[in-house]
Amino acid sequence: MAYVKTMKYFLDTEFIEGFHKPIFGKRRHFVDLISIGIVAEDGREYYAISKEFDPKDADEWVRDNVISKLPERTVTFYDSPRMRSDSLLYKSNRQIKQDLYDFFGFKPEWTDFGSDIFSKDADIQIYAYYADYDWVVFCSLFGRMIDLPKGMPMYCMDLKQMFDEKALKMTSKEATAINCPSCTHDMYSYLESTTNGHYKIDVLKKHQNYPKQINEHSALDDARWNHELYKFLSK
Repeated sequence: MAYVKTMKYFLDTEFIEGFHKPIFGKRRHFVDLISIGIVAEDGREYYAISKEFDPKDADEWVRDNVISKLPERTVTFYDSPRMRSDSLLYKSNRQIKQDLYDFFGFKPEWTDFGSDIFSKDADIQIYAYYADYDWVVFCSLFGRMIDLPKGMPMYCMDLKQMFDEKALKMTSKEATAINCPSCTHDMYSYLESTTNGHYKIDVLKKHQNYPKQINEHSALDDARWNHELYKFLSK
């Protein structure tokens, strides 16, 4: 059997969530993509902004923390080359889907029914932080879950879950060594039975090698941080 390489990808999305109430009928929940960032462990990166979300659907927090950071979508000849280049990041969801086929290395396979089946050369693993909504938004770009290209995993690794599991496995002595390197006693032993060890989650974030987030709520920068967090947890 041929050896298949595993390639890890680190995903983040920004999105609008809410409810639409038609004139007739029930309210319907929606999650609309704003932007998507993906970092591959081999150094490749992908970033795009959807043309299809409506800023009017966003709440104040999303407008202030996400949409306000986006580049201008409409530019003129008189704007700077950087602004004109950034405006090209805005794409239709259909174009983003096609880009993702290329980024993940999917290739069409021709059959009697056309070229709807895709193949790839590597085993794909995808990681995200608080991954639930990121994964729903990501998969929806391809349609339904069963519309994911052949070889795309149907689940996402959650870095937050991995972090909590790593923290809770620490002994109280290890937690003490992180929070107080000069302490000679086990300062957290008394908390073991009273807190179920959940204080260790906050302690692990104080580790000197815990990655610092830069430009939070920018999909590409958050995807880069996800990669750094994975490397921290792996060590």
